[in-house]
Amino acid sequence: MAAADGTRAVSRMSTVTTKAENKFQIGQWLLLSDYGEPARRYMAVSWACVAGLALVVSIWLPLSALSLDQAAWWELADFVIYAAGAHAFYLFISHRLRQDDHRFAILLRAALERFALLFRSCLLIAAIGSAGVVFTYLATAAALPMQDAFLARLDGHLGFHWPSFLAAINDRPFLPDLLGKAYESTAALTEGVVLWLAIRGRGERLAEFLALLCLSSIGLAVGMVLLPAAGAFVYFEPAPQLYDHFAAGREMWPFLDAFNSLRDGSLTRIDVSSVQGVVSFPSFHTMLGIITTYALRDTRALLIAAVILNGTMIVATLPVGGHYLMDTLTGAAISIAAFHALQYGSRRRASLRQSLPVFDVKGTV
Repeated sequence: MAAADGTRAVSRMSTVTTKAENKFQIGQWLLLSDYGEPARRYMAVSWACVAGLALVVSIWLPLSALSLDQAAWWELADFVIYAAGAHAFYLFISHRLRQDDHRFAILLRAALERFALLFRSCLLIAAIGSAGVVFTYLATAAALPMQDAFLARLDGHLGFHWPSFLAAINDRPFLPDLLGKAYESTAALTEGVVLWLAIRGRGERLAEFLALLCLSSIGLAVGMVLLPAAGAFVYFEPAPQLYDHFAAGREMWPFLDAFNSLRDGSLTRIDVSSVQGVVSFPSFHTMLGIITTYALRDTRALLIAAVILNGTMIVATLPVGGHYLMDTLTGAAISIAAFHALQYGSRRRASLRQSLPVFDVKGTV
């Protein structure tokens, strides 16, 4: 299996080397065009989401009472410099090794391409993450009317009562700790999926994951504007004995400091080095749980582990994340909608290709 993977990697490296126009054009490089047309299409969707969100932020930010901390511009400059340096290093080494057929050079080219795949993915994640964070701060600072009562009523129609659920979890001493650890694992698992796909050279699968992440982020941005909420913990104000077995206690909901400060106007500068999540509706943890699990669908052992861990984490969004049931259900619906949007786009493109006339070299149909 390792030998086969190595053969495929070397084959891909030679293909990439022969397609220098894709490798050295920054646009094609960022679109992962060297990993095929589906990867390029997924990345085009991803960067379109970044551009759209960045455009909204660039218009909204000057009109708001918020501003970026001056340190953010220096951090952005450092990031651009390091990114440019990494890209220059990649181009230089690729150029030096392009015609070297020694075994070590071949392995080094393969490793370099995996590093480049990871680097390109991280650039996109940094872009959508930065634009997304600023957008969530702007939306929260807008202090739109809260919809917690409406979300709580929807939960009630579904037969779900958040304080009772919190108490039921708290009454089983092993569950609070288990759910807390599962909830905290989301970031590490997401990073692990990106790293795993990059190491394996799964450019198309990684591009699909990034497209789902970006589409889900757009869904989150729209959702939090339509139904701004502080969360079930704030709305129900549970008595301390209802969560006294949770090790973090009230600190399970640390976003409230930034949330309240943004809404009352006391927080006016966005320090990108210490931003906090301020979104209650919909649940972004749920979105990440679904798309990371889907990204591992070809690796049975990892898929089973992801299903168990993310399934536990999604349950944890209710007591540990302080989410309403509707937050979680809507987060799941957004992720599923993003998947279907990608699938619809692929089918639509294939249908259009089949409907186009085919010409021979003489120009006849």
